[in-house]
Amino acid sequence: MTVTDYAEIVAALRAVPGVADADVEPDADGGGLGLLRLGLAPGVDEVAVATSVGRLLREKFGLGVDADQVQLIEDASSINIPDQPHGRRPVISRMQLVSSGLDVTATVQLSYRDQIVRGESTGTATQTGVHRAVATAALHAMEELIGNKARFEVDHGEVTPTGRDRTVLVSVTMVSGTGTDRLTGSAVVREDVRQAAIRAALDAVNRRLEPLLP
Repeated sequence: MTVTDYAEIVAALRAVPGVADADVEPDADGGGLGLLRLGLAPGVDEVAVATSVGRLLREKFGLGVDADQVQLIEDASSINIPDQPHGRRPVISRMQLVSSGLDVTATVQLSYRDQIVRGESTGTATQTGVHRAVATAALHAMEELIGNKARFEVDHGEVTPTGRDRTVLVSVTMVSGTGTDRLTGSAVVREDVRQAAIRAALDAVNRRLEPLLP
């Protein structure tokens, strides 16, 4: 494949709805596609975008796509959380999702005073799997913030209608030196369900963690 071929493919990929940026790396022989990276617009359906991209490459360019060689990256920074005053409780400052093959890896960054901590979790590339992954990643970041004085596990999460709005409910098991607690948290969906899942997970544990925060 020529440089012109790659440029044409990248231009076509950037025109796919939901794709904010695209990059193609040639394979080792230089005769075909190697790794395909797609930057996604916030809030898009990763699976739907991947399907559209695969169809485009197959029908327009005659290229078959190995799902394991496609990475979909969504990066949301400086997420505004008005109901969590900065300094009193950890605040979400960044969320990144990388979908590759059948898996999705979520990375959540929390800010607390002058500290920044990150947590990561991998789940299946489904809507439910993504919600669980971002919630778990946020709780892993929280574990780091409190020096692993407690551990958390997401037991259940769901999105329920509440009047004209939707609310994410998350149940979490907290294990600490004082025993095991079952906690629940909720957050109204503002723009993005995944961000609401993170807020719901933090809502579940925030009150119990205030004595443990540095």
